[in-house]
Amino acid sequence: MVRKVTIKDVAALAQTSVTTVSLILNNKGQRFSAETIARVRAAREKLSYEPDYFAQNMVNKETKTIAVLVPDINNPFFSQFIQGVEEVAYQYDFIPLIYSAGQNNQKVNYYLKELVRRNVDGFILAVSHIEEETLEGHLKQRKIPYILLDQSEKQHQSDEIAVADTEGGRMAANYLIEKGHRQIGIVLPEQRAWNIEQRFIGYQAALVSHQITVNPNWQITTPLSKQGGYQVAQQVIDSGVTAVFAVNDELAIGLARGLAELGHAVPESISIIGYDDIDWCEYVTPRLTTIKQPILALGQEATRLLLNRIEKPTLGMQQKMLPVELVERDSVQSSKN
Repeated sequence: MVRKVTIKDVAALAQTSVTTVSLILNNKGQRFSAETIARVRAAREKLSYEPDYFAQNMVNKETKTIAVLVPDINNPFFSQFIQGVEEVAYQYDFIPLIYSAGQNNQKVNYYLKELVRRNVDGFILAVSHIEEETLEGHLKQRKIPYILLDQSEKQHQSDEIAVADTEGGRMAANYLIEKGHRQIGIVLPEQRAWNIEQRFIGYQAALVSHQITVNPNWQITTPLSKQGGYQVAQQVIDSGVTAVFAVNDELAIGLARGLAELGHAVPESISIIGYDDIDWCEYVTPRLTTIKQPILALGQEATRLLLNRIEKPTLGMQQKMLPVELVERDSVQSSKN
């Protein structure tokens, strides 16, 4: 079995100390002569030596890794978001570590504790309902950089990136109103993260501004998933609405299937507008009208802000809001009422 080349072998061939080799190979050898630096690099090349990753981290005080915690890695929204994270991380030679934490605070606590112990350089936290004590205990006290996604109840306390969700909710409801609908339902989870609550607030504001009385039966709660949308199809029918705002596309897609199986075609019987503009919107029947979030850009910008914070720890607070837009397809038609 071939013995692995070590830093001691490089030092012996270069006729210098292990410390000198370590400093030069970690770009900290400015105080050494050009001849010494050349000998060390030539020895490394001749021996095909690769520095031990963990030993190198101890010298550089960084791991070039960032951790990304999302609620559900299987959700198409977070697949696109992670793609954006990976693109920017790759440009700056960082490795993203992706974890699906669900809605379980205990799981979030575990990941934060273990990843801090493994010296990751920073965190992108896209999970909802992170407790302040969790942030304080694991990250703030240790001055570990992190960025929050859609957690604006903690605004001005940390770096954060968010989407104009209040405007998005208002935009969705206004579009249905412009199409002549006056009985407009909303499908959303009972326990709502900040970004979902903002969509609800925007929806309510649009109805009120058009003097439409909000009927409590129009507010239908269900888990935030395709199955969640599917299982409330009968409840949507019974509510008497002519159109529905589903607060994410997965809900909308599940609801459309449930309605179709109960003999209520979309949009002929009930119109549906979603939120996110995941890839599936173009491939379901009917194609889904939705409010488009800049999902890829959200991942890219979150990563840029985090890497900026890692590089410049004393930088002022970074707060960024990204816009939304309406994408018209086939799942909404004008009301006949």
